[in-house]
Amino acid sequence: MALISIVFYVLQFYQDGAIVKAIGKAFESITVETFSLRYTNFLIFTYDTIHYYRNSGFCWEPGAFGSFLTLALMFNFLINDFKLNKEALIITLAILTTVSTTAYLGVFLLFFLRYRVLNRGSKIAIIIFAVIFALAIPNVPFLGEKVVEIYEQDIRDLKELEQLSVYYEDVERQIPLNRFSSVIFLYEQFNWKLFLGVSNQYDEYYINEFNVNISNGIMDFITKFGLVGLMVLLYRYGKLCRGYLRKTEYVCYSILILLILSFGEPILMLPICVIFIFLPTFKKQDFSALSFDYRSKYLPLKRPNTI
Repeated sequence: MALISIVFYVLQFYQDGAIVKAIGKAFESITVETFSLRYTNFLIFTYDTIHYYRNSGFCWEPGAFGSFLTLALMFNFLINDFKLNKEALIITLAILTTVSTTAYLGVFLLFFLRYRVLNRGSKIAIIIFAVIFALAIPNVPFLGEKVVEIYEQDIRDLKELEQLSVYYEDVERQIPLNRFSSVIFLYEQFNWKLFLGVSNQYDEYYINEFNVNISNGIMDFITKFGLVGLMVLLYRYGKLCRGYLRKTEYVCYSILILLILSFGEPILMLPICVIFIFLPTFKKQDFSALSFDYRSKYLPLKRPNTI
């Protein structure tokens, strides 16, 4: 899917995305009744004129695609002893085409993790990585500058929420709250209830008053399952990673990667993340009771460090 996305990503630069738009419209003609003027999707690729220079892949927007790709790259590294194989290079290239702040930060930390795991790290090297990262934040537009702009705009949106509510109701759309405004809005709505969460349908509590769209995965998960639920997920995820990474330092990096990715998009509720709760137990299952034919066909001999 990463390779396919790169092909369509190149095509979307041709005549303002004429080819991918045509494919998307043809697909949508048999699936939807109304068409978006800027957005097309045909199952394996999404094109949005707002993100004309970014790769959305099969997701709803580039940031989400970058998050999926970073998780895929992490899985690939864990299973293959952090080798830069063909799959890793293709996925890394696809991540670069998303131009996603969260994906870039996540993959930067992932490669730093690889650097440490392969025992090529020293205190001096860590300092160099930290200095490079610190210098990049204020000088790379989609890092420091973008984050500051998003925060300032989020604060303005929250102050004008009632006016925005009227406008978006007229155009029959939800109010798109961004990363920081999503956190503040949900905290103001539920306060101490966030410790245990208020259920999966928490939007029913406020949707009649403010029809908002949340875009912060961490706060979305906390609101649904509480801070306790998030701690359970991170603990189980860390337990899985420890089987491959062995050192607590490396596990902390892997947890930070997941938090960085989920700060941008609501991915923690999706199966690719919720499955972390169950994988540590699944790895311990004894498949010896299964028939030889089944095991030889579907459970080929695996190395100790594979999922």
